[in-house]
Amino acid sequence: MIENYFLELLQKLFVSPAVSSFKTVKEKVQEEDGYIRIKCRLQRGHRLEFAEYVQAHGSSIVVVTYNYHWQDAHGVLVRRWDNVPHHRGVDSFPHHLHISEAEVIGSGPTTLQMVLREIEARLLKPV
Repeated sequence: MIENYFLELLQKLFVSPAVSSFKTVKEKVQEEDGYIRIKCRLQRGHRLEFAEYVQAHGSSIVVVTYNYHWQDAHGVLVRRWDNVPHHRGVDSFPHHLHISEAEVIGSGPTTLQMVLREIEARLLKPV
């Protein structure tokens, strides 16, 4: 079940017009849980690196922890979504969005599909 979930993540990357290429840096699949970390090259020299730790609960996959780190061609942070519990003052704790190195705002639980939609909307529009 976890292996199929990870294959679905790869399929989302494969079909996204914003993703030029990607490679799996680490993948660990066990019966009850799994971890995956992927680095992506995006259009216009941007990059996305993300990781998810998931657990199987019955017939469902639950994303326990995640981080999606998007940076521009110069290595400057564009956005980072994660649920590391270190911004307790954010109303959506532990879920939050780094919109710069210094500014963090609330953000609901985030998925790869949501991140790809935002990347596609911003990177694929004419410059």
